[in-house]
Amino acid sequence: MRDVKKIGAGLLSAVAISMAVAGCGSPSQLTQSTKAGQIGNASTTQKQIKVALIPKEIGIPYFTGADQGAQLVANRLHISLTYNGPTTASASDQVSMINSYVAQGYNVIAVSANDPTSLAPALKAAMQRGVKVITWDSDVIPSARQYFVDQATAEGIGSTLVEITANHFKGQKNVQVGILSSTPTNPNQNSWIAVMKKVIASKYPNLHIVTIQYDQEQPDVGLTAAENMIKAYPNMKAIISPDSVGVPAAAEAVEKLGLKGKIYVTGLADPIQMKQYVNDGTVQQFVLWNVPELGELTMYVARALADGTMPTSGEFKAGGLGTFKVQDHTVLLGNPTVFTKASTDKANY
Repeated sequence: MRDVKKIGAGLLSAVAISMAVAGCGSPSQLTQSTKAGQIGNASTTQKQIKVALIPKEIGIPYFTGADQGAQLVANRLHISLTYNGPTTASASDQVSMINSYVAQGYNVIAVSANDPTSLAPALKAAMQRGVKVITWDSDVIPSARQYFVDQATAEGIGSTLVEITANHFKGQKNVQVGILSSTPTNPNQNSWIAVMKKVIASKYPNLHIVTIQYDQEQPDVGLTAAENMIKAYPNMKAIISPDSVGVPAAAEAVEKLGLKGKIYVTGLADPIQMKQYVNDGTVQQFVLWNVPELGELTMYVARALADGTMPTSGEFKAGGLGTFKVQDHTVLLGNPTVFTKASTDKANY
């Protein structure tokens, strides 16, 4: 995600969760779940492989949660796992890291892309040298990777975000909505926003997007952007942020300006960051998926790809994690989940 950094028929509940529709399972629960099942077609050899898991940016709870899930199964899958990424959401820094890991002899590179095209030359060069390439959370152009581990469909995420907002304003006319995204080039957010616009135009004519601003995946930038948005559009009634940095930033801005209860804030966000705002009533609902399971699934795909057992379409069994749909080299984690106060309190990422 962060681009969070999981909805109805399609979004964050719209993005997937095998955690029992409501809650996000703890790491211990995930470990027990995985141990309960077989490794499946994700590990057919005992050969140790080196995998680099590259997030968009380190220090973000969303990506830390994915790393936690990946670490849970790495040893069992005979994976020597390195988790590292840029300190800011930089595509050029990711390119440098990719080139470094290729030079160090890594077998698999799994990256959440900051840009869909800038990483392509480095990833293609890696594949030419025999390195397996996976994207997760945020994709690149298909020719630059072998598989994409997708947290949910764009349709699911975008429609879910719009639906929970529309339900809140049911019966109200001329609801001005601001969008706080991450960066103008982020492939995830741009695809989700495109779906949001489509759903609003076709189903919810009372909602009107009046501005799209960007937080550059930095909390302080997001806070300033949200404050400026609110001041520039005094009649704005909702802020939707398809970004895990943007939702808490927007919530903080609403509280800072004394507008709690007057501006509806929702989006994709990490539960651990949202507990404060959900508990004090600034945010009622937000969307996400089971982030640790996204990290786990990425490791299973890495193992199977290295072993030559990864299907291009059909079904893929990832041990006790479950069986997942594969279509056109994309592995889908599931559907998104709408988080409420109860499910937020249970989550630990």
